[in-house]
Amino acid sequence: MFRLVTYEAWLDWVPFVAFGVTALVFFNFVIRAAVMKKDSADRLSRIPLDE
Repeated sequence: MFRLVTYEAWLDWVPFVAFGVTALVFFNFVIRAAVMKKDSADRLSRIPLDE
């Protein structure tokens, strides 16, 4: 009456891969912001206010 539902083993890794990609992107932004020059950071901080 009921069948055993099986799934592939790679489906267990999908959350870990998604978390890893998200963490890599986040740390990339953090590192780029940390090593950014002061004049570049000031210019970028004024972008929304420039008209």
